[in-house]
Amino acid sequence: MNSKHKIRVGRYTAALLLMATGILLIIDEVQGSEYMLLLLKWWPLLAIMWGLESILIYWFRRHERGIRSRLRLDIKGLSLSIILSASVFIVTQQEHYLYLWNKVSLNLTASSVDFSEQEGRSFNKEVQEIPVSFDSENIVINNINGDIMLHREAIDNIQISTEIWVDQITGPEREAIVEQSLLEISEGTTINIATIAKAYGQSGKRQPRMNLNIALPENRRFNLDVRTMNGNIKLKNINAIENISLESANGKIELDNVLGNVKGKTLNGSVRIINLEGNADIISSQGNMEATDTSGTLKLLTQVGNISVVRARSDVDIRTKNGDIYVSQSQMNLKAESLNGGITVYAYQIGGDWDIYSAVGVMSLYLPLEANYKLNGTIAYGDIQTTIPAFTIVNKTILGTIGEGDYSIRVEGNSDLFVNSL
Repeated sequence: MNSKHKIRVGRYTAALLLMATGILLIIDEVQGSEYMLLLLKWWPLLAIMWGLESILIYWFRRHERGIRSRLRLDIKGLSLSIILSASVFIVTQQEHYLYLWNKVSLNLTASSVDFSEQEGRSFNKEVQEIPVSFDSENIVINNINGDIMLHREAIDNIQISTEIWVDQITGPEREAIVEQSLLEISEGTTINIATIAKAYGQSGKRQPRMNLNIALPENRRFNLDVRTMNGNIKLKNINAIENISLESANGKIELDNVLGNVKGKTLNGSVRIINLEGNADIISSQGNMEATDTSGTLKLLTQVGNISVVRARSDVDIRTKNGDIYVSQSQMNLKAESLNGGITVYAYQIGGDWDIYSAVGVMSLYLPLEANYKLNGTIAYGDIQTTIPAFTIVNKTILGTIGEGDYSIRVEGNSDLFVNSL
């Protein structure tokens, strides 16, 4: 059979992949969004589209003689389109690509070491000072095992107090480990602070615990990049120039009276925010999350844990896969989602659109009678109850409008829904 009569299966799939990549890239450039990241989530559709293309080609050309023998998989064309799309993704999504690489590196490193516990006797190193120059803007902190505490004081230079714990050994051997565990510091526009711990133990991989207490000059502001593999991160009375990045493989994240846009992640730890002036985007794989008195956009996501938000003055986006959600006095747009947990919302005023969803859990809304909003709630199972006369319940749906109905409250779930007045 002449090769020109062969039917290449996969060309349409390859073309659609390139088109999708281009369209998503253009949308991201125009809107400043991150739709390109959907390629990481939905790439298995390629196999489905390839198979669907094969079925459709055979179906529409099944009456042609020898059609089975003429069908050929276009491995080369599809591979080329995948390589081109991957190249575009790597070039345009470098920040996300590097973040993923750092995350994998952190996880692999953390799994290969052994951490000393905070037990026995502690040793305090001599306080170290870092001169702050006029053009110093960034502080990067990396710790292997230990807490990191940052706060402001009436000082001229950065001061670092280091507390070291070495368990399982005593005497001169322990003192030698303490002596050889140091801080590596570099000055300049970016100030780098890293713990250089002396590993010990039978495996030679056990890391002493080095807790860092870092005081910053109260008359200076810095962008912060803080990481620890095993320990808590706490910021108190900190003012950033703009951005704060926090990451702990195993530990809490706490913010108390902080100014700046915060992006954080902990694989196994809780999150607590009090009085934040700025946006927050924080993820926890396992841990409860609390936020009180926040002014910027608030985005919290936990795989396992409860989420509580009180007095958020801007948009809120909170999601948990397994946990309850509590919101009180959210003033702007609200998106709350729990796949396995109840949702309770208290609102004294409505200043934005709401989107509330619980797959498995009771939803309770306490709404004002003097406001401007319309309610549309639907459940698959359970009962709907309300004490607000303006709302009408029909089967598994509750509808109604308060005032001019400027804002929309959309509720969807599979359990009981209670809507009451404050």
